[in-house]
Amino acid sequence: MFDIEPVTLIMSLILMCAFSIPFIYNAQKSKKKSKEIKTKLHELAQSMNATPSEIEIWRNRYALGLDPTQNKLIYLRQDEDFVSYKLDLGEFKKASLIKHFQEVDGKQMTTKLPEYLAIELTPVAAGAKVVTMEIYDSEHYSDLMGETVLAEKWINNLNNRLN
Repeated sequence: MFDIEPVTLIMSLILMCAFSIPFIYNAQKSKKKSKEIKTKLHELAQSMNATPSEIEIWRNRYALGLDPTQNKLIYLRQDEDFVSYKLDLGEFKKASLIKHFQEVDGKQMTTKLPEYLAIELTPVAAGAKVVTMEIYDSEHYSDLMGETVLAEKWINNLNNRLN
């Protein structure tokens, strides 16, 4: 078979460990942030006597939770400014998707790059304020990680509950 010297084996193991430590650290840090935002979402939900069973967390910064039995929606955005909404879906009549695009002219065609995605809830009451929940903003991230699919999923889910 192969003859491996003990020094070579030990050096290989040390280098492999040194190479993998940053990845393990990043995964642990990400897991901790995800758990933290989920805990905050549950705290917000408990303040309105709701228990969200449908929870979506993305980019360790945004969270959406829905309690289908009480028809309540909780939104959370954690960044420089903390934004949260505790909404009773009975007060809204329609959910729509807001998309803003940046047009980039290429040699052969024009490409539309998404700049901003948000869910907008239109209230039943005429004087009430429209609620906008940010899903993606290109000022904070340079790429999409499935936010368009996520937004469309939640729009469909919310519109099914509102109608």
